[in-house]
Amino acid sequence: MATIKHVSEHAGVSQATVSRVINGTSRVSHDKKLKVEKAIKELGYRPNSIAQALASSRTGSVGIVVPELGGPFFSGILHCIEENLRRFGYHAVVTAGSNTEQGQRESVEFLLGRRVDALILHTQHLSDDYLIALEEQGVPVVLVNRFIPEMALSCIDIDNEVGGKLATQYLLQMGHTKIACITGPLDKSDARGRLQGYRRALEEAGLEYDGALVSEAGFTEETGVSAMKKLLKRECEFTAVFASNDHMAFGAFEVLKSEGISVPQDISLIGFDNILFARYLTPGLTTINFPIERMSTEAVQLTIQKLNKNKRDVNFKLSPSLVVRNSVKDLLNTL
Repeated sequence: MATIKHVSEHAGVSQATVSRVINGTSRVSHDKKLKVEKAIKELGYRPNSIAQALASSRTGSVGIVVPELGGPFFSGILHCIEENLRRFGYHAVVTAGSNTEQGQRESVEFLLGRRVDALILHTQHLSDDYLIALEEQGVPVVLVNRFIPEMALSCIDIDNEVGGKLATQYLLQMGHTKIACITGPLDKSDARGRLQGYRRALEEAGLEYDGALVSEAGFTEETGVSAMKKLLKRECEFTAVFASNDHMAFGAFEVLKSEGISVPQDISLIGFDNILFARYLTPGLTTINFPIERMSTEAVQLTIQKLNKNKRDVNFKLSPSLVVRNSVKDLLNTL
């Protein structure tokens, strides 16, 4: 994505001159104006409406993009962000970008067109380059549940690797040595982190990682069902399953139940996220708590810091924690 810097270099003028041509805030010589307009056309640069709005006024709104509006995970994030924004006098403008790059880009462009003062994004499909370019154009951006090194001071993330390790270590402590893993889509950084934590816990326990015990899914109940069926068809021996989110754990649970396999008597099960429904499963699902409220609070704190240019205490890396319920069998103390 072309930026003002690219346009200035292509036209051989300063970035300030490019800005003046775009915003029409002051006179620019006809020659320089033609050069800038030619560079904009050749590079396909589209002036950013939010950057222009910030030059003159604010709307008192913050744009939020999430993949979907339904479900306890994203609805929880939206509720917490909206509640915290109101405390600072801001309103949320929310849009669902779906799980595609095109859908998420369209959501961002829509919000920019609405001249929101800042963006809070939960997006895994937008490229690093696209997001970096937004920030370079002067858009106050905060990313949640994602880390981009070039935007380190704009990212609120949790330690997914620690979470995956915690889940696997708990199963190991309960005497399980043959542990299957249902991962999220491995093109997503959070899924890769959780798988890495699972793998590291096994290695530190002196156990060999076995790819046949790993099945990739899509962070949904339906894909959890298919992933669990694949594991059972492989006829690999395992006594426990770590599902990288609770929705996939629910899907896995239904498959085990339909096959007459009892949780936790026959197979133990642990999830990730600690969504509300996890406590109402029978037996209650042991899981890793995703600090949704804390992440949302930190995201708003960082957004306000960016808008008001003031220093606020922000925790950029949050730690997950283990929530023990009844879905894991203790093999060490079983007669």
